Amino acid sequence: MGLPELSFSLRAAAQTAAARISSGRVALILRDTKANGVHTVRRESDIPRDLGVDNAAAVKRAMVGYLTRPEAVFLSVIAPEAGIETGLHALDGCSYDYLAGPASLTPEEAEALAGLVKAKRSLRYVGKAVLPDTAADSEGVVNFTASGIRTGDGTFTAAAYCSRIAGMLAGTPPDCSATYAQLPEVTGVETVERPDEAVDAGRLFLINDGRQVKLSRAVTSMVTAGAGRPEAMKKIKLAAAVDLIRYYAVTTVEDHYLGKCANSYDNKCLLVSALRDYLAILEDSGIIARGTSGAELDAQAIRTWLLERGGTPEEISRIAALDDAALRRENTGSHVFLLLYGKTLDSMEDFHIVLEAA
Repeated sequence: MGLPELSFSLRAAAQTAAARISSGRVALILRDTKANGVHTVRRESDIPRDLGVDNAAAVKRAMVGYLTRPEAVFLSVIAPEAGIETGLHALDGCSYDYLAGPASLTPEEAEALAGLVKAKRSLRYVGKAVLPDTAADSEGVVNFTASGIRTGDGTFTAAAYCSRIAGMLAGTPPDCSATYAQLPEVTGVETVERPDEAVDAGRLFLINDGRQVKLSRAVTSMVTAGAGRPEAMKKIKLAAAVDLIRYYAVTTVEDHYLGKCANSYDNKCLLVSALRDYLAILEDSGIIARGTSGAELDAQAIRTWLLERGGTPEEISRIAALDDAALRRENTGSHVFLLLYGKTLDSMEDFHIVLEAA
């Protein structure tokens, strides 16, 4: 395959990442006595005919989306007595962006599902779970806490309406945020006391401003920022962009580079160049701010790896004295240490308007 194909594949991956951010995919775990198994729904006619009425309605809510409709909705239909992990594992062959559970999801199951999702994300799984009343402190979990959601079809719990929220998030284009996204079918919702504090606590809820019902600021459940957990990942929009950029970069490199080239300095430079092209396409697509992205061999990570291997005092002193350019040329065995960076673009959410009267 070689490096030319890698460069071509990374360009295609960048375009795919931009498209996925524009129109995402939803996965739903549903409990039903019929239609058990995994189904792919792209239009209403794809909904299994023997699916229960309430479950079919949940699928239709997910398909509404927001500014766009989700590209696909994957259904994992499990028996009423089956464990929630059964439904999640059945989706292992599906690539999706937002996941919601059944209306019957209990608090214990929601906590368990959050834990499973976080564990999968540590292995590069990118789907984010929209769960009711689940303070997971994770960019991979959206904590939806609305209650008393009233529509023309009745009153819904947060668990029952998570499919609608997952579809809205999947239908949010890359240059937009779901903050204040309107839900025209909702006629009322219970008021959230101290909404600013609720947002800071990583809660996503609904607001009735007297004219319409809409989402609050679109945040994940992450509240603890720090090393390896940038503040930006508190926002759903930015977390979604970072997830897909990382996912397509890593999987494409693995598919078209891993094990196929000698780990020479020249080949590593070709890889870095291909990754820079990948990020440049994302800049052109408006996912990353222009002039902020780049890729390079991670000199400090190389130094750390070399020193951890040990050696004679003379060798350790030699490595410690190397500058970054020299470190990048060092032999790192089978390891390739890469640093990718770029500023994902936020959307306009905070307005400061001054009216000066004459």
